[in-house]
Amino acid sequence: MEVEKERKEKRKIEEDRDDLKEHYKKAQVSLRRAKVGGSSDQLQKEVQEGKARAEHWERRFQEMQSQNLALEEENKGLKSKLKELKSKVEDLEAALQEGKLQIEQLETQGDYLKGELHQSRGQIRERDHVMEEAIAQIREVAEYVQDLVVRADVLSMMCGSSSDIGRELALLLDRVKNLGIRAKAYL
Repeated sequence: MEVEKERKEKRKIEEDRDDLKEHYKKAQVSLRRAKVGGSSDQLQKEVQEGKARAEHWERRFQEMQSQNLALEEENKGLKSKLKELKSKVEDLEAALQEGKLQIEQLETQGDYLKGELHQSRGQIRERDHVMEEAIAQIREVAEYVQDLVVRADVLSMMCGSSSDIGRELALLLDRVKNLGIRAKAYL
């Protein structure tokens, strides 16, 4: 915006300078033609004023050119900075996209792990139920073995230990008693 303003002012100054040069040339021509009519001091004064204005506008023109060059250099620097910032923005956008993808992957992985956890909890509940049933059955067997121990004692008294069958029955009863003792731990 400032560059455009400077350019307009530069064009105006160039036009004014060109007008003054033209006016100066006409004044010189007119001075040569009119050696008579008007004092030469007055004409010289007008010529000097024209030269002074031309020099003034020439200096203004040089100043504007210098300012214009400085603004163009500044503009180049700003363009370079803008290009650098655009590159950084692109890098940041790429990093943002990568971060979003990682978040999506982590969320998907989290959902999967939640499903696995839910499934594992279900399996654990099912195993706990199976183990509770097994323990209940072991207790039933232990109670049954205890009952057998009592019956074996009764049979042992009835049969006596004198016969071979009685001895075998006594060995069998000792085993049942041992099982009964071990089964008490589960009761």
